[in-house]
Amino acid sequence: MGRFIIIRRFRCSSRLDTLELILADEKGDRIQASIGLDCLAYDLSRLVEGTWIFIKDFGLVDAVGSVRPTRHAYKILWNLSTSFQRTVVTASVDYFKFVRFEDVLAGLVDPSVCVDLIGRLMCVGNYDEDEGMNSTWEQIYLELENVRGIRIRCRLPKGYATKFFSGLKTCADNIILCVMRFARLELSRGDMRATTLCTCTELLFNPSCDEASRMRLAFASVERKLF
Repeated sequence: MGRFIIIRRFRCSSRLDTLELILADEKGDRIQASIGLDCLAYDLSRLVEGTWIFIKDFGLVDAVGSVRPTRHAYKILWNLSTSFQRTVVTASVDYFKFVRFEDVLAGLVDPSVCVDLIGRLMCVGNYDEDEGMNSTWEQIYLELENVRGIRIRCRLPKGYATKFFSGLKTCADNIILCVMRFARLELSRGDMRATTLCTCTELLFNPSCDEASRMRLAFASVERKLF
């Protein structure tokens, strides 16, 4: 048994018969949970992102796969005897696990485990399209920059185009901070870049978290010095 907050709910096209959750405990440690087809007949609509739940009578299996959403060695297996109820927990953790761009580019980050990235959105493009930015692009390439001026390239497949441009429209100022949560790392032409893991990866613009606040202040300070 345990208490967790649901920080991600998703399905993968290769496993449409399961519902996947990413859970975090009060310390911010994450673990994946899989709910199989035999349990999907139950009312799972109460499993909402941002909700704290108390779970009991679940199984644990080894977390396997070439790429995993969390670094936890085990995965929760939801079965017919598993039950849950909503609960309330007061915790001051924001549940992000940001990694340094420098460490990603230097190959110091395990590419078999998804990561959280945050940076200032610097450019958006598509190498195969001549027209301006729009949600019909087959792929989107963007670059994020950290406060030390280090940039990392990211690739978003077509399924994320609408989400990306919809989120971009909500940004009102010239400092646009973008988070790729549960980003998958891939090697492209000798360099590491970030991409998505099925629908698990989440895009957030100007999120409310401590790291975003510090980063915004740092970029704003640099701009004031320039002018």
